[in-house]
Amino acid sequence: MLSVIEGYQRDGVFDRWNVQFVYSHVNGSHFKKFLILTKAFFYILTLAVTGRIALIHCHVSIGMSFWRKMIFVIMGKVFGIPSIMHLHGGWTKIFYNSLPTIGKHLIGWLLSTTDVVVVLSESWRSYILEVAPKANIVVLPNYVEIPEPVVQSKDNTKINLLFLGMVSNRKGVHDLIKAFAAVVKNVPQFYLHIAGDGDVGLAKEYAHELGLDSYIEFLGWVGNTEKNKLLNDADIFVLPSYNEGLPVSILEAMSFGIPVISTKVGGIPELIEDEVSGFLIKPGDIHALQNRLEQLASDLGMRNRIGSAGKEIIKQRFSKDVVLPKLELLYESLSLYKVK
Repeated sequence: MLSVIEGYQRDGVFDRWNVQFVYSHVNGSHFKKFLILTKAFFYILTLAVTGRIALIHCHVSIGMSFWRKMIFVIMGKVFGIPSIMHLHGGWTKIFYNSLPTIGKHLIGWLLSTTDVVVVLSESWRSYILEVAPKANIVVLPNYVEIPEPVVQSKDNTKINLLFLGMVSNRKGVHDLIKAFAAVVKNVPQFYLHIAGDGDVGLAKEYAHELGLDSYIEFLGWVGNTEKNKLLNDADIFVLPSYNEGLPVSILEAMSFGIPVISTKVGGIPELIEDEVSGFLIKPGDIHALQNRLEQLASDLGMRNRIGSAGKEIIKQRFSKDVVLPKLELLYESLSLYKVK
């Protein structure tokens, strides 16, 4: 979610529309979280009272993120300010299904009350309409920059497999490690890089139990420079998640021309056509993951063909030149004026 917001800022949306980004949450103690939310509330309330807000755009995940943003949507309604709820969480269905009936009704009411609900894919539009049939929904996918081609010599003695994301079971990391353990018996030149924070200790322990210490590198959280280097060096990208929205990490991998193996969840099947622009498997299907890894490892021509097809899809549908005009058209349709 934050990477999407940072992209809007980097690519000029904040400047063109005089957007102020207000944090309503930080990591830390409960007191610190409460203090940040309180400061955000009174700051936005002051702007609303003095008539200095044309539009409220709330970026929403699950859990407390949803309830926090509800405060600002309601505030907008009180002061006649249009609002957008931009849903990012791939686990929205599980969050919704875990709620009592009153919580589900409240979410349905909120989504129907918000002027526009932004979702990342058509499949999420269908789901939200089940929850809130009267919601006004706009599909606006995430986007990435298309990197400039980098001419470099690769170490042909290795095949680099890359995972970018939260290190957790819900992202399929343990499934990946188990499949990888079987793959390296047949493809000993495989090397797996796992970049991201989360349950890194547990994943390391599992990899050690499977004897993979010399085949897997756990990098923790990486910044943009290191991430781009990993993408430049990668031969295959894998994200075997159990739930997703539209992962920026897959968009980034495809923009680099890297063949992707992922799962049939969220908006991913709208991005990847199986065996054409990537490979799709069922979540938890370790045998299928192993087969696809070995298939790509053994066929350089296939890697190049699928990687090129994926990059073309990013250019046509998920670049900033395609997505940002849709966002700004939405702003223009909702807000009373455009600043600057």
